[in-house]
Amino acid sequence: MLDVSVPMTFEKENGSVLVSLSGDVDLSNAESVRTGIELATVGAERIVIDLTAIEFFDSSGLRLLNQLSTHAAEANVPFIVVAPPNSVARSVLDITSMSEELAVEDSLRALE
Repeated sequence: MLDVSVPMTFEKENGSVLVSLSGDVDLSNAESVRTGIELATVGAERIVIDLTAIEFFDSSGLRLLNQLSTHAAEANVPFIVVAPPNSVARSVLDITSMSEELAVEDSLRALE
């Protein structure tokens, strides 16, 4: 059974969907998180995933971002990840070079 304990919030504005995640993203919940995000972003013109409040992020989280970004690219939808410098998520993205493959911003303010 999948754990859906990752708190997620969704904000929709002018075709853009902001998904804010907090807590842990790991093998126990990544699939449920992906499903929730895909359902919430149907028809979006831009998808922003905010990882600022993530406390733990493993390879399942990386696979999640890869799947979501691939899905967005197939739909020709911009996909942006927000992960502040020195945050848990940014450290994982940088160590694995995923920060070079994805559009990663330091803060939501950078998107304004």
